[in-house]
Amino acid sequence: MSEQLDRWPAWWGRKVARLPDRGVALVATDLQGNLEDFLALARIHRREREAGRDAVLVLCGDLVHGPPPALTRELWPEHLGSFYVDRSAELVRQLMGYVHDHDTVLLLGNHEHAHVGGPVVSKFHPDEGAVLEANLEDDVPRVRRFFAGLPLLAVARCGLVCTHGAPRASEPDLDAFERLDYDGYRAVPPWKMIDSGTLGALLWARGATDEHARALLQACHGEPRGVVAYGHDIVREGFDFTGAHQICVSTSFGCDDPNKTYLRLELDRRYDDVHALRPGHEILPLYPGGT
Repeated sequence: MSEQLDRWPAWWGRKVARLPDRGVALVATDLQGNLEDFLALARIHRREREAGRDAVLVLCGDLVHGPPPALTRELWPEHLGSFYVDRSAELVRQLMGYVHDHDTVLLLGNHEHAHVGGPVVSKFHPDEGAVLEANLEDDVPRVRRFFAGLPLLAVARCGLVCTHGAPRASEPDLDAFERLDYDGYRAVPPWKMIDSGTLGALLWARGATDEHARALLQACHGEPRGVVAYGHDIVREGFDFTGAHQICVSTSFGCDDPNKTYLRLELDRRYDDVHALRPGHEILPLYPGGT
């Protein structure tokens, strides 16, 4: 890897990444080793900048861990969406360089957590983390260090809060989030993580009530207004609202290309609830008109 990876972004090492008050946020979820979808997001990011706008790309965790090589195009199951080849090792190497030259925030997902104190993830392999680290070879220590410094939340004054999983739990305030520890969960069974405190819930929960979301918004903004955007679950149609304050977004994994979706939010506006998010404006296709 390039030596520039010794220069970490400002949000690295914090549990809360604070987004700018101006420009746009491009919010995407769950690439899980899909390099082509990341490159599509990078093109969108570049076009925003070429148009003279400040733009921050927010990736809501699960950058890594994709399907095994045995799942060829001919054997590809429909529930995994459009076919792709897992390129997690190449993707994380590219992303670690990209964050130094482009305004980008990567949140911790349950798949990254498996490398830095979280339970073993076994979606496609008995140990997803072990498979990725075998492919990373000498880059393992630096990737582990990078993952250990990823934030759990991204917060913007416009009302946005980004997490990996559904907002099923919260700390009382942002200072309390900074005191959370990613280590110590290796022996916790994955199905028990959502009941293992705030960290486990925000990495593993697939659903939450409006009351849960309002509690997280209160902790982040001092008032129970705004929008929590997250991934982790698969929405085949690309996005889904839960109550007045949650949107689950599927940008990549498990979706067919025409349904892959990202959010584009103007950071100097105010989003008090999901009714402010409109298809074709804030809710956009990753591949307009196809790939």
